[in-house]
Amino acid sequence: MIKTAVTEEYSPSRPFTRSVVIEILHLHKSFGSHPVLQDFNLTLCEEENLVVLGRSGSGKSVLIKCIVGLIPTDAGEIYVLGKNVAHLERNNLDDLRRKIGFLFQWGALYDSMTVRENLCFPLRKHSRQSKQEINMKVEAVLESVGLPEAVDLMPSELSGGMKKRIALARTLMLNPKIILYDEPTSGLDPITAKEISELIRRVQGQHHTSSIIITHDMDCANITADRMVILSGGTNYAEGTYEGLSQSDDPKVKGFFL
Repeated sequence: MIKTAVTEEYSPSRPFTRSVVIEILHLHKSFGSHPVLQDFNLTLCEEENLVVLGRSGSGKSVLIKCIVGLIPTDAGEIYVLGKNVAHLERNNLDDLRRKIGFLFQWGALYDSMTVRENLCFPLRKHSRQSKQEINMKVEAVLESVGLPEAVDLMPSELSGGMKKRIALARTLMLNPKIILYDEPTSGLDPITAKEISELIRRVQGQHHTSSIIITHDMDCANITADRMVILSGGTNYAEGTYEGLSQSDDPKVKGFFL
């Protein structure tokens, strides 16, 4: 693994200056005879946006599914908020997942529910708040994603960009400490993709979240990343700032910026 222009917050020669919320050590994952992740290592700090870049099929989505325990690992360790994911019982794993927001590539809204009902659903399942308190929370998160007027619309009435915003609002209902974004700008036109990328950056500042952003959209990476990791050959091949990596002469790194 090479290190290129690492951020001020991270250096291989000194410890992190902020709390570590995710640490991945020597992770291996294969499907049959096909290795996907091979001795992969990664650290995410508190209130940091970390972008993971990789070619299609490189294992980016597999990585975040391993982080939340949706896919069992073959070897290595994953610590999330100080907990070893592989060692957690089902109830404890569910408790941990409630502290993690997961923004799926296509939003994954419930088609038969209004926006309000979609947003209320996670709180009704995991909270004892009153109906009035939940509705106030709905209004607040819709305001934070810029769509207060969409509260009574159905998903079929939303554009692709609006669905992404509502899905993010639903994630924010549980006040997650960590958000995992899986290709957040996929399928969007350039203008809407930029708006979603800027929203991810605002959410980080307003809600003090730590995030891993899986993407191959370089504009999204440039806007959202505090630090970037390039996943190649199943490993953390390179990491650093967008600016630093963009100046690399390494062909595997340079190819992303051409």
